[in-house]
Amino acid sequence: MAVTMQDVAVQVGVSAATVSLALSGSPRISPSTRDKVEQAARQMGYRPHVGARALRTDSTRTIGLVVSDVANPFFAELAGAIQRAAARRDYSLVLCNSDEDADRQDDYLSSLLAGRQVDGVIVVPTSAMTPGLRQAGTDGARMVLLDRPVEVTGRGAAARHLGRSPIVRSDARAALDEVAEMLTALGHQRIGIIAPPLQTQVGRERRDVLTEALMQRGVPRRGITVVEGDFREDSGARAVRRLLSRRQPPTAVFAADGLMAVGALKGLRAAKVRVPQDVSLVGFDDAPWFDLFDPPLTSIAQPIAALAAAAVDAMLDLLAGRSAQSAYPPCHLVRRGSCGAAPDHSPAVTTPVTSTRKESQ
Repeated sequence: MAVTMQDVAVQVGVSAATVSLALSGSPRISPSTRDKVEQAARQMGYRPHVGARALRTDSTRTIGLVVSDVANPFFAELAGAIQRAAARRDYSLVLCNSDEDADRQDDYLSSLLAGRQVDGVIVVPTSAMTPGLRQAGTDGARMVLLDRPVEVTGRGAAARHLGRSPIVRSDARAALDEVAEMLTALGHQRIGIIAPPLQTQVGRERRDVLTEALMQRGVPRRGITVVEGDFREDSGARAVRRLLSRRQPPTAVFAADGLMAVGALKGLRAAKVRVPQDVSLVGFDDAPWFDLFDPPLTSIAQPIAALAAAAVDAMLDLLAGRSAQSAYPPCHLVRRGSCGAAPDHSPAVTTPVTSTRKESQ
């Protein structure tokens, strides 16, 4: 049987009204009484009814989190860090997985916001803009945009609101510049880039920043080949097959996402291409188990703890009516054994090449 507020009141020897005021942080309750009530509530396992609390306080003390793919190790780790950061501020978290599906994302946003299940939503957008995001902006929903910004156009209420929504995402420019410096120092002049979907700002940025950094270090534009992936492991493998099918295949590959990097490594192994002897490989979204690969995978690490803290801080500022700040903590490159000197020969491909992904030079 669930512990009630009255049960806590009997245990402490006060009224149920006093318990309610104490747990809501009312200044009318003395610190000593509040401590007694809070201690009893914890020991007895009392949990306030969210719906009733929302009616009394206009707050559920719950935050929604919509991630684009909970199977992606980066987002799984980030969701856990956000849950812990919210719990430290006495907020619960409702986690929703859009699975990179814009319609599913919009359904979650509608359910969470229209139904007042949460006070606000931290969302990783699946694409540049969706009807659900626009509607949330029109409704003035309290939102934090995480990892991927949206493209705000027009002059209506939705554009104004979304334009003011805080953005929390890592800054990868210095780390991408370090990747370019490392690869060119190792003699690589033919580099393949497996980019996230180029309809997203993050996809275009990772492609463009690395391309510019490579060209600044003398890599010819024709030596850089971009193949578009979709944040999934299979797309990394397909992209590698596409890169290896070129008349002069790359001697180094940068996969701009963690799962695509895993797929790229599998694709290179399937083609019996040695890493790093034949092809060097760099990934993104470093995972704790990347150092267990053979060879251990060089990768750009995102600052997960800083992202989580900044996202929760921004949301709580919005809920308190304060000005919420965007945050861009820097990434860093983790060097391991998957990168080596450029070979004098092109890697031999031993598997058939089939792909429908777009490629650009």
